Amino acid sequence: MDAGMAAVVGAAIGGGLTGLTALGTGLFGLRTARLQLNSQESEAARQRRFDSLQERRGPRSQAYAEFVSAGQELIDSLYDRNQQDFLSTFEALQGNIRKRRSNVAIAGPEAVVRAAGVFADEVRVFRNALAHGPMRDHPFNHKHKLERPLEAFAKAARTALEDEGHGPSSTAAPQA
Repeated sequence: MDAGMAAVVGAAIGGGLTGLTALGTGLFGLRTARLQLNSQESEAARQRRFDSLQERRGPRSQAYAEFVSAGQELIDSLYDRNQQDFLSTFEALQGNIRKRRSNVAIAGPEAVVRAAGVFADEVRVFRNALAHGPMRDHPFNHKHKLERPLEAFAKAARTALEDEGHGPSSTAAPQA
């Protein structure tokens, strides 16, 4: 093999190795670009979820506050048993609870909706006890039956409002 041929073979080997290096670098760059794209898409999805939660926080907060206020008004009515036609007043307040519950049902999430349902069911049971007489002493003595589920609702509502969208919501319905 003469010097010319050795130079050509050397150049071919050098060019081939350079080409392989360039191909390896290109594949590595492509993989890195794909990883960056996936990361950016994931971050964008997380940001969209967070923004959505922020936009819903105001209406949710209002629906929750109105429900708690209506519930507290109903509980406070137990202090004034001497008023005329107590049962019809209680029923009107119960109707307000049902109305506010529908707003909570729309605002969600499920744990808060369940807690609102538990409270509304207890109000219904309490009203039936008032109307049909199994309650022998003053209704005020039974107010804890309403206070506990209302507090459980408030706790579920606070948990839902504190969710910042970092992952799937693990909000569970609090136990009374």
